[in-house]
Amino acid sequence: MNRTTSSRSQLRNPLSFFTELLDQPAWVAGWVFLLMVINMASLAFWSEPLAKLILVVFMLSAMLMMGLYAVFGFERILGLGHVFWIPLLGYLIIQLQQTEGPFAGYLLVLSISIGISLIFDIRDVWIYLSSKRAQHEVVA
Repeated sequence: MNRTTSSRSQLRNPLSFFTELLDQPAWVAGWVFLLMVINMASLAFWSEPLAKLILVVFMLSAMLMMGLYAVFGFERILGLGHVFWIPLLGYLIIQLQQTEGPFAGYLLVLSISIGISLIFDIRDVWIYLSSKRAQHEVVA
């Protein structure tokens, strides 16, 4: 069954996300892997309450992304999976001003990574919704 023509009533196995990720251009798979590593690096700062929040937001985002994938497949709408990163980024920027040492360096790298990712995500979701709106207007 073709993933783009399958019925919406049949959900995809969320673990297939990783198989389809590897079918994407190498830079896409590399970027996603880098984001995962950077987010999981919060474990190195586990004594910091903010590190715990970062991991929780990462896990929530991953679950949302897998849910979106199960319904829509590997489509641009997956960018919505990072919606929790928007408030997190604002909070990180505020906390960065009050943090020192290696944890501050980590927060800077994470903030830059999330910011770049959100630019891609907003663009992708916009393109996805615009194409769906255009398809709906053609049908109507």
